[in-house]
Amino acid sequence: MLTKRFSLLGLVFFFAFFSGSVYAQFEGQITMDVYSEDKGKIEVSQINLYATPDRIMLQGEDNFSVMDQMSTDGLLIRNDMKDFVIMTGENQALQVTKIEIEGLVEMLSSWGGESKNQKDTPKPEYSFSDRTQTILGYETAEMIVTDSENPNKHLSIWLAPEIDINWGMLAEKWNNMPESIDSEINGVAQEVVFKGKNFPLLIEAVEGDERKAVMKVNNVNRSSVAKAMVEIPSGITLMSFKDYVFKMMMER
Repeated sequence: MLTKRFSLLGLVFFFAFFSGSVYAQFEGQITMDVYSEDKGKIEVSQINLYATPDRIMLQGEDNFSVMDQMSTDGLLIRNDMKDFVIMTGENQALQVTKIEIEGLVEMLSSWGGESKNQKDTPKPEYSFSDRTQTILGYETAEMIVTDSENPNKHLSIWLAPEIDINWGMLAEKWNNMPESIDSEINGVAQEVVFKGKNFPLLIEAVEGDERKAVMKVNNVNRSSVAKAMVEIPSGITLMSFKDYVFKMMMER
């Protein structure tokens, strides 16, 4: 499979919003199309999110990037077990805690020469417009995310308050992140996203009068189907963080 080079954390950045919802916690399947451009050609990848009150599984039709030098075709977030299971291929998966991921990301970024402390990097700003629209039967409101370096461009994120995902560990502060990840997971994400109760059904990149879809949800299925999908598939061997680091060092 081809590896789609977009950040999973950058995608998850958009998946919820501020607290206060009166709706029941979501359980079921959400299918979304993610759009990328390669040499002027638009490519579409499909990602399925399966959510239960305690777990989340993200699966793509193609491998996607979790962090630099690591890709996966499935990421299982087990809030009840306080760990993450990253499917690494060849019937293997990495079982790792949040603290271990923080250490692993720091190690990978140091190998790649990326600094985690870039104080001058501008942070995106957000605001809410008075625009609304109905998507897949859900009423959504528009949140606008802007970058001070590109005032003519912004992201338009359409949020549905009726879809409440329990993000668990993703809603906690992450330490030792390199700048490229820190700006996603600890920036606006911590202020208005991971601790929230809304879900984006549509994300658009806007420049002038032109709008291009970045992510679009095409199906929301409230059902018990997710319960079977948030389990580790049979035949998968779990690797510890220590074993995974040793394997990486041997392959370098």
